Amino acid sequence: MKFLLVFLIFIGVHDFHTSLTEVNYNPKTGSLEVSIRVFTDDLERMLNEKHSGKALKIEDDSKTIDPILESYFRKNFALVSPNKNVRFGKFYGKEKEADATWLFFEISDCQHIQDHTIFNAIFQDMFIDQTNLINIIYPQGKKTLVFDQKTKIAAWPF
Repeated sequence: MKFLLVFLIFIGVHDFHTSLTEVNYNPKTGSLEVSIRVFTDDLERMLNEKHSGKALKIEDDSKTIDPILESYFRKNFALVSPNKNVRFGKFYGKEKEADATWLFFEISDCQHIQDHTIFNAIFQDMFIDQTNLINIIYPQGKKTLVFDQKTKIAAWPF
């Protein structure tokens, strides 16, 4: 079974859809540093569905790709206050590694976010089996949240 999984990853095909997000609180800046890891082929599928025209690749010109990435992730990942103010992360860029791509964001002014919620619907508009995991590292500890078709919003755990 392990061989089959390694083989499928090696040839660039995967039969599950998941993202992994790391959220780290930076006490010096009071911000949340957000790193989102997605499969590159899923990301490129999204780019091509959201952009009419030629086929796009993650390695294409950042002036073309980055605005599409930022727009999509602003619509599908956010921190929401109790009075429904939506806070998006500032997009800092991307980095490709093997079959995955990391996307980097920062949400500022997060010293007091106890009653907030997190919205995560990344790729759930594309795949019915999409699961999104978020590991949150905050001064009070570490928590993991799981998002899927039924769960797109979760309470901030600290």
